[in-house]
Amino acid sequence: MKGFRWSGNKAGHKNPNIRKMYVPDATAIEKGEPIIYTQGTGVAVIAAPTDFDDPVYGVSMIEKAASDGVTEIEIAEASPYDIFKYKCAKVYTLTGGSTTTAVDSSIVPQADNFWIGGAIKIVTCAADSSLVGRVVKISDSTGSTGSLTLAETLPAALASGDTINLCPGYMAHDYLGYDLDTDSMNPDWDAIGGNVLRIYDTNPDLMEVRFTFERHANVS
Repeated sequence: MKGFRWSGNKAGHKNPNIRKMYVPDATAIEKGEPIIYTQGTGVAVIAAPTDFDDPVYGVSMIEKAASDGVTEIEIAEASPYDIFKYKCAKVYTLTGGSTTTAVDSSIVPQADNFWIGGAIKIVTCAADSSLVGRVVKISDSTGSTGSLTLAETLPAALASGDTINLCPGYMAHDYLGYDLDTDSMNPDWDAIGGNVLRIYDTNPDLMEVRFTFERHANVS
């Protein structure tokens, strides 16, 4: 799974509201990508995800290549009640670490305890490749340094240059403020300032976060 997928509705609706919408043939849209709708143009990508404040119309349910002859795609519409699931797939490079810590000095917000209850998934580890794929819970975090205290002691130390996936935990509930990354398929834990993605709940065991879109262009 990549990007965002409809996961539920706070009002109890069992299925997403699907709408077929016009998209210019030259436009490429990824499955799971949040989209906007521009009058006179049609479905459009979010052009400035590093300042993520565009009202979101919905999320594409299909993959569309540029100039593939497709001019209509299905969109799962976003409303104040719709919840979208995200699998924590963005890779972050550590600036330090140890057998009990993982450090990324650029993660935000710089608030102590924010990452408690979350988890890292080790993508690469120079000291011990057998740790690749291991999910480790976070027991504490220091905002000013980006230091994440691990809930267990690893058999080998994490270090600068190693890479991880990162999932927030229960202390991040209801947080609003992350931007998207450059292709709009991932929230960027290193980039703060957006006012659209609100954390609804998290499942660090599965490295999943569910979001609502605070600003929606919609809908029915």
